[in-house]
Amino acid sequence: MSQLFESLNPVQREAVQHNEGPLLLLAGAGSGKTRVITYRIAHLIQDHGIPPFNILAVTFTNKAADEMKKRLDHLVGDVSQHVWASTFHSSCARILRRNINQLGYDRSFTIYDSKDQVMLIKDVLKTLQVDDKLNQPKAIQNRISMAKNRFIRPDEYAEKISSQFPNNPFEEAMPIYYGQYQKQLRDNNALDFDDLIILTVDLFNQSTEVLEYYQDKFRYIMVDEYQDTNHCQYLLVRALAAKHHNICVVGDDDQSIYSFRGADINNILDFEKDYPEVKTMRLEQNYRSTKNILEAANEVIGNNDIRKPKRLWTGNQAGTSIGLYRGFDENDEADYIIKKITERRRLRSTKYSDCAIFYRTNAQSRALEEVLRYENIPYQIIGGHRFYERMEVKDVLAYLKVIVNPADTVSLRRIINVPRRGIGATSLGRLESYARRRGISTFEAIEQVEAISEIKAGTQERIREFGQLIKSFQPSASPLSVTIDLLEASDYLEQFEKDGSVEARSRIENIKELESAIARYEEIDPDATVASFLESVTLASDIDGMEDETDVVTLMTLHSAKGLEFPVVFMVGVEEGLLPHINSIGSKEELEEERRLCYVGITRAQKQLYIVNALRRRRGRDFESSVPSRFIDEIPPDLFDQTSEYQPPQRKLISSFDPDEPDEAEMDGGYRVGQIVFHVKFGRGRIARIIGVGGSARITVRFDRSGERTLMAQYANLQIA
Repeated sequence: MSQLFESLNPVQREAVQHNEGPLLLLAGAGSGKTRVITYRIAHLIQDHGIPPFNILAVTFTNKAADEMKKRLDHLVGDVSQHVWASTFHSSCARILRRNINQLGYDRSFTIYDSKDQVMLIKDVLKTLQVDDKLNQPKAIQNRISMAKNRFIRPDEYAEKISSQFPNNPFEEAMPIYYGQYQKQLRDNNALDFDDLIILTVDLFNQSTEVLEYYQDKFRYIMVDEYQDTNHCQYLLVRALAAKHHNICVVGDDDQSIYSFRGADINNILDFEKDYPEVKTMRLEQNYRSTKNILEAANEVIGNNDIRKPKRLWTGNQAGTSIGLYRGFDENDEADYIIKKITERRRLRSTKYSDCAIFYRTNAQSRALEEVLRYENIPYQIIGGHRFYERMEVKDVLAYLKVIVNPADTVSLRRIINVPRRGIGATSLGRLESYARRRGISTFEAIEQVEAISEIKAGTQERIREFGQLIKSFQPSASPLSVTIDLLEASDYLEQFEKDGSVEARSRIENIKELESAIARYEEIDPDATVASFLESVTLASDIDGMEDETDVVTLMTLHSAKGLEFPVVFMVGVEEGLLPHINSIGSKEELEEERRLCYVGITRAQKQLYIVNALRRRRGRDFESSVPSRFIDEIPPDLFDQTSEYQPPQRKLISSFDPDEPDEAEMDGGYRVGQIVFHVKFGRGRIARIIGVGGSARITVRFDRSGERTLMAQYANLQIA
């Protein structure tokens, strides 16, 4: 390990060598925190003889966990496989698979993703005879998740949450919705994401034996991105560390941007109060960005009051100045960005994959996508529609879920008549009604279908065949063999093969790709089961799906950008109402989180940063004027490229036109030669000539990206800058 220490800076080295007692690492952006965590684990194993199975390292994404495993394998070899390096949810799922029976659940529980949860909430509303149009299932799901993140149960909801919203019918009904939702989950032997954490805490609270087992197992605990933990995760970590206090948390309060998901910045701010004997260290040397970019980031975040003081520095060069552009509207904004990407790619051999575009809200991607498609520039959107959310993939996964857990009513309902097998909604309703009356699962009702006289004999036979199909597969068998046999036995593929359309062929390709994914999973885990594969799919995050090797421009929200880095970054819509967002401006705490979001965006850039906004922005059918963000004013002017087009383009006649020619001869309907105009399809341009008068006048415009176009005045729809 002594040779490895040579690659660490003094603060990193001291952090790695700290082996006993609590440690708080305030790790600034790009300061090498992953290296510190992995080296610290390697140091514990090699230099202190700590068994690897006594170490728990918790991250927030599977991608981060995989990166940590790769680095550990490089440092200590095969023994690294015995370190628990995984996400909060994966770690808790593993604990619950072994011990959840102590809470009255079966170990074959299903994990519901967000869409499954919404479907279940719709069932709850139907049972309660509530219109789901008046009470949006997604809103109910968000409120339940918020409550669980705060460790609030249905019977506590009214006092701890609803009381904050007096005379609010929705909040008053939430305890009922929440309670019924939990009952349905329990009846289905299913857990949602939040249950993985909250039930593990319950397990520790209810079983001293189980808690002590994991306290002794995990004598050394490391938590990455600690500023993103919610209260429930805080309780989990505190319980595990209570015996030995060998806990190291790594994080940056300046990058706490997920309060809307339940993240509590106080967890990291108050860590020194929780562990008075803690050693606190600051990783402030940045290895990612240029001096100019870091100076801008420091000046912005320094305006926050709720933070622990730190200032990033780097040994890197000053680098180029920050680009700053104020466009006419979102289309001009997009044109400028694509122009810069194209220029850099042509002149400096910058790849598309070097470039990332960040925005505050998903809706901002529309104009960017439009121009990217027009210019035939490949791109990907992180957090958009993903492979595992496609209909045919969800169908096959639902089949596998029911094979593993027949009590999973949500998945069962999805596929009982897919492909069509003559089991309609009426028959399904009678099955479920029979199950409710007898307190059994819907699948158990299927096994007793001959006792349901309201269902016709022919339909009974089809339902019985469906049940036999599900029971014919062994959950412990190879996931790939189960899937291939299932597709053949169920005739699922046949329906698309008979269709023969382009869409049907696309669906077949997606199913084949699913088979490939399962095959790759089995190569990684020779002991794979259907349940373990489903877990790996369900626990995957948006960023885990990002393609590292594809040469495409990457678009994403600022929230999704955290943890990533790119040579060239464009921050779009940096204006009041977007960044900071309009909903945050009235609250100091929320405004400071918006500033942290801006800080995160700035510190993703390695070599070049562009900050872009617009004079006006479309809001529905209308346009609204925009004001540059206050965060721009917090950056010293000398850091900006003084040649940047921060002001709107100059509205002067180009030299090829005669300025002495009478204006009256060239005017029509407010248009005149030399004017800068904008067209919804063709973008920005300059009027070259006008022939004729009135609505029939022909206006020739030289557009920046569409060439010369001649339009009739009454149909031109040109906007004058």
